Amino acid sequence: MPEVNHVIRDVQNRLTQAGIESPHAEATLIVAHILEVERGRLGVMQALGESIDENTVAKIDQLVAARVTRVPLQHLTGEAGFYGLELKVEPGVFIPRVETEILVETTLEHFSGAAGPLKILDLCTGTGAIAAALSHRLGKQHVETMLWAVELEPQAVQLAQHNTADYKVTVLCADATDADEMVAADPDLAELIGTFDAVVSNPPYIPTHTRVSQREADQDPALALYGGSADGTYIPRLITEQALKWLAPGGFFMMEHDHTHAESIADTLRQNPGWKHVATVQDLTTTDRFVSAIRA
Repeated sequence: MPEVNHVIRDVQNRLTQAGIESPHAEATLIVAHILEVERGRLGVMQALGESIDENTVAKIDQLVAARVTRVPLQHLTGEAGFYGLELKVEPGVFIPRVETEILVETTLEHFSGAAGPLKILDLCTGTGAIAAALSHRLGKQHVETMLWAVELEPQAVQLAQHNTADYKVTVLCADATDADEMVAADPDLAELIGTFDAVVSNPPYIPTHTRVSQREADQDPALALYGGSADGTYIPRLITEQALKWLAPGGFFMMEHDHTHAESIADTLRQNPGWKHVATVQDLTTTDRFVSAIRA
């Protein structure tokens, strides 16, 4: 029976030959997933020189064979890591990206001194990644938080409900650009218009004239990608209007957008007297990726 270290090296070599960007990290994830162990336990197995039976190696080979054809690793394992959480993901639903963690981090920094309770609205929640991460971390800071997460696609709604089940998050199946539809999904929201402490969003924003790669198209549904207009700003602009409606004075707003939107989205908010302290925030690659503002 081959040792764990040998199997990981073999998987890494195959992923490297296939042009996978992070072959060692993915090799470790694949082997840990098939063995059903945490990565820390896998490290112990490596250190002890433990072996893997042939049936398990065959399962690893099957998963690697699918990965080298560019099936997303998250779809093969059914999980995606996001801000320290392991979230359930499925084909047909947008896979949370690491750059969106900046939105979570910035929002947490804004409320670092908050005593609570806080009301937060997450528009276009997808898998519920942002809502789950905010609720989890704010809970660790002993800040009482109530979140509403809004998503239009029923399959994504089910995933968001699963991923936020341990937190005080209400997941609504509704159009995040339509307040009336949100209220219809949860009539209690009618009394909360204009009272939220924060509105956050990672909406569809890719310009419709931009052809995403086949890899992206295979990973994520068009509904979660394209921003509804040639320049991709139609849906993001509707989200800013919703944020203005739902936020209390002094409330915090942050939204992810395409790198081509930074100037136009920020200028739109600055020209609206309902906003102040408008800022563009960069992602980990120093790309202009987010806009933040305070409700005047």
